[in-house]
Amino acid sequence: MRKFSGSFLIVLLGIGLVLGLGGCAQGTSTTVSTTANPVQAYADPATTVTLQGLSENDLAKYTQYCDAAMKGAVTVDILSATSKQITSQYGQFQSIQFISTENSNGLIIVHYKAKYSKGDLKVRMVFDADHLVAGQWFE
Repeated sequence: MRKFSGSFLIVLLGIGLVLGLGGCAQGTSTTVSTTANPVQAYADPATTVTLQGLSENDLAKYTQYCDAAMKGAVTVDILSATSKQITSQYGQFQSIQFISTENSNGLIIVHYKAKYSKGDLKVRMVFDADHLVAGQWFE
């Protein structure tokens, strides 16, 4: 696992705090590891477009599947800094591979391996009850 710069971590933590994701780790969670998961019907397209938008530094594309809180939390500056950090270390986004899901405090957390031109990166996508992106974490 690669280390991220302090400013990148602050950006991610800031997004997480704004979105209230800190509480996600406190509840009980259930992990489901199956490729026949119905969550993938909405999570895979949303994750693909979101990661494409990040790779292309395109705010409209990045937030296309986001809930109102996430759209409000992600500014052009935050997206630019995050996009620069990811693309400089991992290159351009190519594809995702579903790993698993977990339910926590009414949210669905979907774990992926994202393939980039320079390497792979684990990503956690957080979805609300309306199947909208409520958060994103890079591991």
